Amino acid sequence: MTTIDRRLVTPLYVQLESALLSYIAQRGLKSGDRLPTESEIAESYGVSRQTIRQALTRLVADGYVERVQGSGSFVAKPRPSHQSLLTSFTQNMRSQGYDPQRKLVRSCLVEAPPEPRVLPGMPEGPFQFISRLLLVDGCPLAIAETWLPIECLSGRTDLFTAEVIEGSSLYELLQGPDIGLRLARGVETVRGAHATSEQAQQLEVAADSATLVVRRVSYTPSERPVEWTVMTFAADRYEYTVDLTNPR
Repeated sequence: MTTIDRRLVTPLYVQLESALLSYIAQRGLKSGDRLPTESEIAESYGVSRQTIRQALTRLVADGYVERVQGSGSFVAKPRPSHQSLLTSFTQNMRSQGYDPQRKLVRSCLVEAPPEPRVLPGMPEGPFQFISRLLLVDGCPLAIAETWLPIECLSGRTDLFTAEVIEGSSLYELLQGPDIGLRLARGVETVRGAHATSEQAQQLEVAADSATLVVRRVSYTPSERPVEWTVMTFAADRYEYTVDLTNPR
């Protein structure tokens, strides 16, 4: 068992955090497995309740531990993560073992996206605008706002209803037989932000909470941009992972 060394300059709660992570790994604990109680941790590592709570708070914030009121602390399920593939939210979440859901917030025609300057080569408007709340296992994860040029939709704007949008992934709809788009590649940019009051209400987070904003432009094989989506994730519920390779 990893021990706590009071001679080190490293704060005790940081040492305890590492010790608990080692405990989880060494015992092969899985999502949902219970961790020792605060009393057991105090006895095993010789630290105060305050130190224990500081360590557990950090582990919760980092997504390793889940605390359940009245039940204790448990190994958390891994956070949903980005995949470096041009896949839909539904495909991405299902591949990680989650149950994705979509709730249509708004569907209408608009003249142009709010930032057309970032879309060189995008066809002329009008655009089909779709706003969706994306959920995982019933928990709000992100708000997705999508703009699609009407001229690329084969005249099937009638498909963008709650019944259709909530029943399947958007990419399944766009690339299905009714519309027939082919999406070959996408370009994403990522930045940090803070939730507006409306976003906080939809995501069920505190006002001004940290968010992760992902902008995606998707292209056909002929390099025609046909989709612009802005996804606003609750930052403490989602991880953005990028697979890097050495150019040499």
